[in-house]
Amino acid sequence: MTIHLEVGAPGIAEGGSIFVLPDPFWFWSGAQGSDPDAPGYTTMRILASPAALPVRLVPTELPGAFRVEGRPLAEGEQVEIVYGAGPAGTVVDRYAERGSELRIGLDANGDGQRAWLADRLLVDVLPNAASELVAFGPAELAPGEPFEIQLALVDAAGNRADWPDAPNAAGERRARFTLRSLPIATIEPASGLGERESVSAEDAPHRLRLVAPGAEGTLRLAVRGTGALAQLHADLPPIVVRRSATRLYWADLHGHTRFSDGTGTPEDYFRYARDVARLDAIALTDHDHWGLDPLDENPERQAAILALVRAYHAPGRFVTLPGYEWTSWLHGHRHVLSFDDTLEIASSLDPATDRPDELWAFLRGKPVLTFAHHSAGEPVATNWHFAPDPELEPVTEIASVHGMSEAGDAPSPVAGAFEGNFVRDVLRHGARLGFIGSGDSHDGHPGLAQIAAGQGGLAGLFAEGLDRASLHAALKARRTFATNGIRAWLEVSIDGIPMGGLLAPGSADHLLRIRFEATSPIERIDLVRTGHVAALDPPQPGARSLDLERRIPRLGPGEFHYVRIVQADGGVAWSSPIFVEGRIASASPEAPSESSPDPERKSE
Repeated sequence: MTIHLEVGAPGIAEGGSIFVLPDPFWFWSGAQGSDPDAPGYTTMRILASPAALPVRLVPTELPGAFRVEGRPLAEGEQVEIVYGAGPAGTVVDRYAERGSELRIGLDANGDGQRAWLADRLLVDVLPNAASELVAFGPAELAPGEPFEIQLALVDAAGNRADWPDAPNAAGERRARFTLRSLPIATIEPASGLGERESVSAEDAPHRLRLVAPGAEGTLRLAVRGTGALAQLHADLPPIVVRRSATRLYWADLHGHTRFSDGTGTPEDYFRYARDVARLDAIALTDHDHWGLDPLDENPERQAAILALVRAYHAPGRFVTLPGYEWTSWLHGHRHVLSFDDTLEIASSLDPATDRPDELWAFLRGKPVLTFAHHSAGEPVATNWHFAPDPELEPVTEIASVHGMSEAGDAPSPVAGAFEGNFVRDVLRHGARLGFIGSGDSHDGHPGLAQIAAGQGGLAGLFAEGLDRASLHAALKARRTFATNGIRAWLEVSIDGIPMGGLLAPGSADHLLRIRFEATSPIERIDLVRTGHVAALDPPQPGARSLDLERRIPRLGPGEFHYVRIVQADGGVAWSSPIFVEGRIASASPEAPSESSPDPERKSE
């Protein structure tokens, strides 16, 4: 990659430096001038230097930095920069994006202070060939309701890939698919199975229209391409058909773009969430102060994000939420979401809002919520000495690309976890927090971060409608569950009290009800009671559905109970806890501990 730089006034002093910086956060080769055979090798030279006044641009110990030696560079002189000059060239990001930035910096007077030029080189990174068909329908339907299956192609890194057929003169693409019902389904669509053709606009996903049956049950569908798509197929996540006042919606409420430390543009982030991942709700939460151009110093970028949030918001189909990440390296990270069209950033570097309690005081009275994440460990743990605000922080993110912060016995705990700092520990000290997952994706792939990262996170929300007010109410009521990226369907109740609810203290045993529709065979069901875990086997080997009623011993004041289900493919789902009113004697020697005998085993 060759770049020509013209020196401006007043020139660059001898001892000053020129810097080359590809995207610093992901997979670009760093610019370096020391090893000609390694990727990212960079050279700099003056294109026309008078022989009597020699000048050299010498690589320094700083990556991508070249020092001016021999004389100053004058205004108007031309510098040729070759990034990737050696035989190894350079490695570009594995994540496709429009306008990946390569920056040039100057220390013009040699004082050690670097500034970046306003002009940047923008490079488009293209996806590889499609390797996977992704297909999603709604998570839940009413009997007899029409619905659509959405289909898209991705490559091995999760990048949106092109359909193989060229568009026609009208800009349309045609594709054919075979849609069938899997044997494990309990019901079949009233119409829509068999050979199907889809016609879509060039930049739109393909869609197949169907009608749900009149009976309740679980649809389980599989789709396979034909012709050029014959090697691509997908099993859809379960679609539950039932009559209910609420409906399950899938949300990814935490992710990043190149506006902080991620990949891709905010617009492509929203398009991917809608047109590839087929999410119901999405939030973009770039950092308040992290990256080369922090949001809290760039009102233009804040305004651009809010404009996109408004443009992509479509209640009933696709809900967008304004958001940002409050990035405290002392107290932990929290993403902040608004449930209207406005959101003012309260910076984690502002002395007035650099503590969690100050952040909540600033937000109080606004239609917002905060969410602690990767709270048990890396990249920075949450300071739980600031108790979660019961009004503004009713749920917490326990699964993302960083791992799981639920408990030390979770299948994939977050790296660098601190003992006693898991969410279960916080619940045992009296906090009432529902559970969600979200991707914390930095690859531009909200809703499908697990394709590249191996694990991700999603939030399942049971809401009365697909609009901001209904989603806000569902989160406030903790009618939520978390997954590590799978789209399984989970509903849990105790004595009729749903996930996130409050039980009155009583003297009798309880009736626990679990309904789970898996995306892979169920490996085990963990019943988590305060500090105890009881593991149950699935009803039969290979089962993908669970409808369980079970008597459990009485829960005491301040206790809580939730369900964690592990699939054979590594997928995990957690119900939000159900809490008992009152306070647990967590400080007493008799308080339950992780190693205490499990009272739920007594009822087996």
